Amino acid sequence: MRRSRRLAVALAVSALVAGGGIGLGLALVANADVVDTCTVSNPDGTGIDSCQLNSAEISMPAAITLVVTLQYGDGQNDQVIWLSWTGDCQQTVDDVNVTTINSPTQPLLRVPISTAAPVTVNIPLPFADPWQCNISVVRAELQAVINGGTTYDAKTIGSYKLELEYTPRPSPTASSSSSSPSVNVPLVKGYDDKCLDDKGNSSANRTEVILWTCNSADSAEGWKFTGGELQHNGKCANDQGNGGSGTKVILWACNGSSDEKWSHTGSDGEFMLSSTNHGQLCLTDPGHSKANRTQLTVYTCNNTSNQHWT
Repeated sequence: MRRSRRLAVALAVSALVAGGGIGLGLALVANADVVDTCTVSNPDGTGIDSCQLNSAEISMPAAITLVVTLQYGDGQNDQVIWLSWTGDCQQTVDDVNVTTINSPTQPLLRVPISTAAPVTVNIPLPFADPWQCNISVVRAELQAVINGGTTYDAKTIGSYKLELEYTPRPSPTASSSSSSPSVNVPLVKGYDDKCLDDKGNSSANRTEVILWTCNSADSAEGWKFTGGELQHNGKCANDQGNGGSGTKVILWACNGSSDEKWSHTGSDGEFMLSSTNHGQLCLTDPGHSKANRTQLTVYTCNNTSNQHWT
């Protein structure tokens, strides 16, 4: 289990699913650490897609969040129909009693999902500052809708990912005598005040390069543009597999190859790949997305606002 500390803070957007008591929307606190992940693929459209996680132990969470993402596939009529969890929390290290955090009994969610719009649910915590929470089971089920939304027995066709995330409780404020400087990272800022972000503040190859609310105190957003490379945690922003227009951007070992060499001009703010195999390609916020966690792509350069970066 990798736990990479995240310090960003995002605006909360939440609502209650009717009768279910589930907070649905963006995470209550900013960019979270990924505790566990499962994926499911149903290319032939047989059966309801389901994904399940088991036995996760989370120390001192400020928030616990479930995120369901449609990675690829049709997605035009797909919906998350169930999201459930079981578990418990302890208030202090010496607490011999536990408080359950099981999901409430709820009607079908019927929440639409697409590649541009993941479904996010915040698990309500029983106290403000739990010492530890243990998640026993997390389960997501997905289904498609046909006949104008009146029939629900169609099956999904695509690949889905369920993530269990948590936001660590901030460390106590350092004393006034501390000489440690505050974090102030250089940002790569794009459309609608969103910034280039290394998901999970990871240094692993294939880590997603995503959008997140700009915050100069978040080390996952501290990028360096040097020698034609966009670098973070010793890795480079890369056009995955040199795949061309529409390909998603990932972290990869910096090796000077054409799929990670960029030019950046101050006149239009585009990051343009140096490779000419697929024509002029620019770092792109797909669909002018404003959603945190959106994975960036490369796309034919159009000098549009979703390709401008400062």
